[in-house]
Amino acid sequence: YIKCTRCLAEITFKTDPENTDYTMEHGATRNFQAEKLLEEEEKRMQKEREEEELNNPMKVLENRTKDSKLEMEVLENLQELKELNQRQANVDFEAMLKQYKELEEEQRRKEQE
Repeated sequence: YIKCTRCLAEITFKTDPENTDYTMEHGATRNFQAEKLLEEEEKRMQKEREEEELNNPMKVLENRTKDSKLEMEVLENLQELKELNQRQANVDFEAMLKQYKELEEEQRRKEQE
């Protein structure tokens, strides 16, 4: 039991250890429930997939193929990101700035001459 700091109305929560969450009992509503809804959707999809695989051996093979393709795509994307990071890591900004300053000084000398 708590009281609202603005209107002093009583708000009650009830613990939900099964879902590691709280349920609203009285006096309030949830503002943000997207994460919980997403988790429930993922569980439902996983359950449906397992039921399909139990009844259809071809579906098992199709799902394995899809999973392996997805894994390959993820690995390719990861490799691309690693390559991009290596390219940026090889850029020496200090050396570039030093070279730029030297070119500026050389241009000033030429102008003065």
